[in-house]
Amino acid sequence: MIPSDIRLYTWVDVEEVLLRSQEQEKWPKDLVWARGYWDELVLGIRPGTQSSVKTWLQEIYDPRFQDNGQQGNDCIILESAEGNQRTLRIILEETEEEPPTPKLIPNLARPTVIWQRTEKLQAPDILPDDLPPVVAFHSFKGGVGRTTHALALAQALIKAKQNVLLIDGDLEAPGISWLLESRLPSPPICFADFIALIHGDPSPDAEPTIELATQKLQNALVDGIYILPSFRVNSRLTGLAIKPEHLIKGHKNPFILTDSLARLGQALGVNVVLVDLRAGLSELAAGLILDPRVYRIFVSTLSGQSISGTAKLLELIAKLAPSTREQDPSPALILTKVPQDERAKSLVIESEQTILEAIQPLLGEESEPIRITTKFTDSLQILSNSWQEAWQQLASSQLIDLLHPLLEWLPDNLNTSNPPDEPIILLKSQRERLRDIAEKMIYAERAETEDFLVTNSLQNLANDYRNQIPITVVIGAKGSGKTYTFMQIIRRKEWQKFREDVGVTNVDITVDSTALIAPIIASTNLHDKAKKIVYDVRKYCAEQIGLTPPVDDSEIKDYIRDGYQRELHEGEWRDRWLDVIAKTLGMTGKGRDLPKYIAEKKQKIVAVIDGLEDLFQEFAQNDDQQTALRALLQEVPQWLEQQPFRCLGIIIFVRQDILTASVRQNYGQMKSRYQPYTLKWNEESVLRLVAWVADKAKIPLKLESAALQDMNAALQDMNEAELTESLRPLWGKNLGNDRSRQARSAPFVIAALSDYNGQIQSRDVVRFLKIAAENSIDDDYWQDRILVPKAIRDCLDECSKEKIEEIKLENEPLRTVFNKLRELPKVQKKSPFQLESISLSAEDISLLKQNGVIIADGDDYYISEIFRLGLGFSQNVGRPKIMALARRAGQGI
Repeated sequence: MIPSDIRLYTWVDVEEVLLRSQEQEKWPKDLVWARGYWDELVLGIRPGTQSSVKTWLQEIYDPRFQDNGQQGNDCIILESAEGNQRTLRIILEETEEEPPTPKLIPNLARPTVIWQRTEKLQAPDILPDDLPPVVAFHSFKGGVGRTTHALALAQALIKAKQNVLLIDGDLEAPGISWLLESRLPSPPICFADFIALIHGDPSPDAEPTIELATQKLQNALVDGIYILPSFRVNSRLTGLAIKPEHLIKGHKNPFILTDSLARLGQALGVNVVLVDLRAGLSELAAGLILDPRVYRIFVSTLSGQSISGTAKLLELIAKLAPSTREQDPSPALILTKVPQDERAKSLVIESEQTILEAIQPLLGEESEPIRITTKFTDSLQILSNSWQEAWQQLASSQLIDLLHPLLEWLPDNLNTSNPPDEPIILLKSQRERLRDIAEKMIYAERAETEDFLVTNSLQNLANDYRNQIPITVVIGAKGSGKTYTFMQIIRRKEWQKFREDVGVTNVDITVDSTALIAPIIASTNLHDKAKKIVYDVRKYCAEQIGLTPPVDDSEIKDYIRDGYQRELHEGEWRDRWLDVIAKTLGMTGKGRDLPKYIAEKKQKIVAVIDGLEDLFQEFAQNDDQQTALRALLQEVPQWLEQQPFRCLGIIIFVRQDILTASVRQNYGQMKSRYQPYTLKWNEESVLRLVAWVADKAKIPLKLESAALQDMNAALQDMNEAELTESLRPLWGKNLGNDRSRQARSAPFVIAALSDYNGQIQSRDVVRFLKIAAENSIDDDYWQDRILVPKAIRDCLDECSKEKIEEIKLENEPLRTVFNKLRELPKVQKKSPFQLESISLSAEDISLLKQNGVIIADGDDYYISEIFRLGLGFSQNVGRPKIMALARRAGQGI
């Protein structure tokens, strides 16, 4: 049946039906080829197959096919005016021809002969690794800032000490050539010359042309960039005798243009060849945008026409020039002129989603396109017509820094595939060391290490309380580092020492802000070594104020448990908590008297509390436990802050869900108050943690030499891009070689370990490093990194299972839902799922959403990777993978 969007006006529409059926692989085996003309459609068929081919024509052109039997005047009825029927004659020719091997040709024109497809299109040969990448800027519409961004990327590459060949490939409206006119009025050679020379060059690789162009371009070095304008004289815009499409059709190698540009770049010694192409669906641009080996950058504004057109263009590219090999790079997307308002944010998300759906066929299994958003900037709306002025406009803008992700996207340098000179034995020892270090850091309960990473929350804590003792609450989810931080604080014995180790030194010497650390309550899961540290520090604190603490703290915990059997009100609980602090330090009498006692001893103490989830396991349902927790989290800090002499402080580590359940009325206010100290990990801090652990394992990172003197300080000064770059020796640039379409290592790991609330836990990160390092030990293929791609992918299953087991121990409601999911039949355990296929209540679904386990997309519910594997769910074939799912959650990775 004829597709609903086609009207048969001419032979062109009739051919379109054939092309559609071929795309859908519905051609009969007996139809060899088809040629359309203005007055007839000729079909080459196998001998003796007229009847079967006619039956097929009847099906696809129904109801327009007219079979006139053996008379030989079969036809297709075209759109006609009433009373004047128009037809297209069909001729069936028997043939013994065999279809040629299909070859990918980079042009947008309709084929003159539609051949039966016998196999997939043959892609062009992979470019050798010693050739620089060819980068093409393209846009569906003009005026979107394509040329401006091409120039900005050229500046960014020069700034990064990369050599660049910049080509104005817009042969109808050359922007770079006009700019260059005042700086280089008589260019020695132009792009039109280069195309014409290759067209007439009899050598297969155009070597004489490349040699000549290389010599001429030595005189076209402007501001450190080799520039090849469209024309030598801009008044000759209409004098293009040989166009790119002529070169493509006339040369034995249809991809000779890409090959020649890469070889020209190699001869010039550049690292990147940049080409600014003609906008729209133009044959002037087809040679490069339809080459899957080219690093294609698509530029668009948020305009509906521009976004829709770009999406259609990408769909066309995916159909005509599919990326099927790992070495074929993923495209990049730049959204330009974005207003800085709330409405623009939703437009950006909507526009990205439209384009990303169209771009999906061009991506690798887990690869993700580079996405960059640049704002509307008045200073760049009208570039000067002078090269010098325009160059300076760009240099003084922020655009160059915004394009930095493109530098990570491109291959590093020439010969990037060569492995370093590291012997296998050294790699093995580094992997073993990383495994051992990470294993010690996974569980704070074991107290295996005295080091800690200075995070923003710890820096805020030390800074805000540099001249007074802290009275605060530190919020964090399970696995966010609460117990680890608790142990690191009490190890220092004195607040001043912790503050110094964080790096805070600007303390008012006239204020005595030193204080003893007093661990009051600790997790019941601490190992013996950690328990001894808690006891020793508590004993040290007590001795300094003339007291002796009890040997066993079980009496203290029983005293707390007894409290929530008595139905105490918050004021009574406040006093009981003060009693707990005093009893723990060996003081008899009322806890209200402890501040006065400490002041008389001319001392200060910071009480530190952790492990509340062990004592209050029914906090979600039990009102008495919620009252006790509310008194500790609100009443006690308020009471301590009102003391005339601030000699008793407190740091309370509490889980997010405990705070939510116990403090309801002023929850938002309280959360906001303690926000600076919340143990929360974002992309940048996760990368900082990974770099810190790697450094502790003596993994050589890509850092400036000065930074090695103080790793904590160096890491704090590094932004996300710098951290990503520093970690290349750890896990490479991609989960494959630098030119592969595999996902970028850093975003992949972060997306895989994050939930759908954008949360990622430090314990999961460190556990990942331990397992991935262990699984990399025996690998002798990857010599340019510590963690190998297979180990990174394979370790996610174990990471997920461990996380599921930990959550089941700490979160009773979530454990119940997890058990329901794990008990489902295998056939139902697929992500995404629909509600009717899984017997979960609305409350169950709400709980899963709140905890970042699932995210809805229409009727489909996706399970985040860090939970999916542990719950035994498979990923439906053809569905979005890890990176795409992270994007659905709005994480912006």
